[in-house]
Amino acid sequence: MIKYRPNILFVFLFSIFSYAQNVSVLKDSICISKECFELQELKIETKNTVIYKKIQKSYDLFNGVFFDSPEKRLNAKKDTLKNLISTNSLRDYQFGFEKYKIFLNKNGLLNVSVHIQSYGSPWEYTIYYFFDEMNDTEVGEKLFMNKKMLLQICGKKLKTDNNVFVPIKNLNQYKIDTSIEGKIIGINLIFYDEKGRTNSGYPEHSVYFTWKEIEKFIVPQYRRRLTQY
Repeated sequence: MIKYRPNILFVFLFSIFSYAQNVSVLKDSICISKECFELQELKIETKNTVIYKKIQKSYDLFNGVFFDSPEKRLNAKKDTLKNLISTNSLRDYQFGFEKYKIFLNKNGLLNVSVHIQSYGSPWEYTIYYFFDEMNDTEVGEKLFMNKKMLLQICGKKLKTDNNVFVPIKNLNQYKIDTSIEGKIIGINLIFYDEKGRTNSGYPEHSVYFTWKEIEKFIVPQYRRRLTQY
């Protein structure tokens, strides 16, 4: 039996590294006269309920009401928008338009952003997520080890490269940079200046690391899954 264990291990690892869900952005629109409003919703093929609830919590558009499918939530957005337009109250309501970007969907790891723009207001904001789809959990700053040292490096880079000083407390906002072939090139860590809020939101600053610079700070289990094809 011992001689078969390596084969079993290989099959198990292969099943992890070949794991990838079909993730896409659903789109719909409403056009009034010459103005069109695009609506979006993130669709994950399998039932990752925790992940989808987390995404819905990004901006509470429906007063705590959660939807079990992206199609239902997209339709709810459309119905709400139609009602606001018909009652001429779209500007007063400041309806939030969500836009999604998928940066990475590889080996059960998903990196996405949710951007919101309020109609009739200059305010906008973006939240970045990194999920482990296999465990239906958010990874966030658990992607990194030696976080204290990494935060110090980020602070120095912000001051040196961007000539700004921003109090940084965590590493949970980032987008992963990949090549066309899906190879990890680097990671852009995002920091918001919460003390410098303006009418348009919080000023956003970023610190870029190449993969060679950042890989020593990545937790081994995620490093393997990020680099494996």
